[in-house]
Amino acid sequence: MDDQKLNWPMLALVAFAGALILEIILTFATGLNIAFTAREIPTHLAALLVGSLAGFLFELLRQMTEAANRTMRKATDLQIGIQALTAKITYQDEALEMLNSCPRHNEALTSLIKASMADNFKVIPFVGVSSYLEFLKKAVDHSDGYEGIQRNPLSWYKETGAGSYLSDLKRRHMSCKKRLLIIDESDELQMKADLEDADTLEYYWGHTGAVTTYWIKAADLKAKLPRLEIPEDLALYDRQLLIKFNETTQILTFDVIDAEHSIRRLLDAVDGLKSYGFEFLHELPMPDHVRQ
Repeated sequence: MDDQKLNWPMLALVAFAGALILEIILTFATGLNIAFTAREIPTHLAALLVGSLAGFLFELLRQMTEAANRTMRKATDLQIGIQALTAKITYQDEALEMLNSCPRHNEALTSLIKASMADNFKVIPFVGVSSYLEFLKKAVDHSDGYEGIQRNPLSWYKETGAGSYLSDLKRRHMSCKKRLLIIDESDELQMKADLEDADTLEYYWGHTGAVTTYWIKAADLKAKLPRLEIPEDLALYDRQLLIKFNETTQILTFDVIDAEHSIRRLLDAVDGLKSYGFEFLHELPMPDHVRQ
């Protein structure tokens, strides 16, 4: 049956059933002895008419209610479809704006956008460390500046096999290369041990090259800059392309940012701490053979 048409055979059947039921009720109500006399014929005709009309109206109301429900479901589905299309167009417009505003990193952005479109735009779930580093390598290939924040001790790079990414960063000539390690209290002993471990330092400097590197305890940074949220691992290229990674949740996010973004303000604030010579901001001594 067409959703917009009445089911006439069903209407006729229910009308007949209504007439039959009322006729049976009338027959038993008046008694079998007088139910089929000539005097009762008009009553029977009226019962058949009323019964059929009642059945017809009941079925008509039922079919109209079902049709209205189907129409409402279609309208809801259409609304959901329009919302999905609007969201998709919004994502496409925002993606295009990101590509236009940061043409240097179109290759990395294209890869990030394609990966994120399977889920929420700018968010890529189920990303492991190796995949995160691969995205960073694509960004390095077109960068003139790098600033990074690392939430793990120095030995993390060796333990995760990040040497290939560090080497790509080392080979790429840039006007600025800086990295800040923000260390939680639970990792402080490991960080201090790493600074005394010759193999860890050799691995780090041998792969990353001349990257100005600082480390600070998260508690000290929070105490000095209480209004700024301490982020997860991230890399910022050319002060525009931001790639963040939460290793615990395996979620990668990315964006093209401007000077007002909190990450830019945090990095600028850390530069300010360095210029004032605060002792809790430690710069790792760069070996002479790396600096040259």
